[in-house]
Amino acid sequence: MGLFSRLFGDRFTQPPPDEPRLSDAAIMRELYPFGAQLKTFTHALLARLPEKERARLVRRVSRYYNLGEDPATALASGLLDAEKGQLLNNLVLMAVDVHSFDDFKYLVPKLIEASGIEQVYAYKLEETPSLMQVLIDFDHWLTGFGKRFLHVDTGGADYVGCIIEQDCVENLIALARQAGIDARLDPF
Repeated sequence: MGLFSRLFGDRFTQPPPDEPRLSDAAIMRELYPFGAQLKTFTHALLARLPEKERARLVRRVSRYYNLGEDPATALASGLLDAEKGQLLNNLVLMAVDVHSFDDFKYLVPKLIEASGIEQVYAYKLEETPSLMQVLIDFDHWLTGFGKRFLHVDTGGADYVGCIIEQDCVENLIALARQAGIDARLDPF
């Protein structure tokens, strides 16, 4: 290259790149823009769990997100995995099938117990209400204990949600929105 430069001038050098070089961290932030916010939301959602269990579940959710899943799917996949997800005695996030009450009957007592409520939730299936109506009634029942049922839209066919403190509702909905997750008190 030195010989050509002497003979023909500096015409053979490459022009500087149009874009500055990005670090690996900057590239990852561009590819996965909600990573930090998803960690913050998951950490806030799992606040009542022991620190070691909370850190393990936050890592699982982050791992699913870094594999290319959207934030809501990563949250559901990381926490609801039957083998390595959350433990039933520390249940935080619950997913129930839209067409079946079996999941609801099994998971709600465990979710209530894990949230610190010692009373049993009883509902009647006399007039066969929809599961959405049962979840709305469940949310009204929780308000008597200073808690609410927060619904998370994962884009799937399940109702996904968790029990949270009533005074944390706005904060958690804002954190979910920042993380790219649609969460609200009304069922989707």
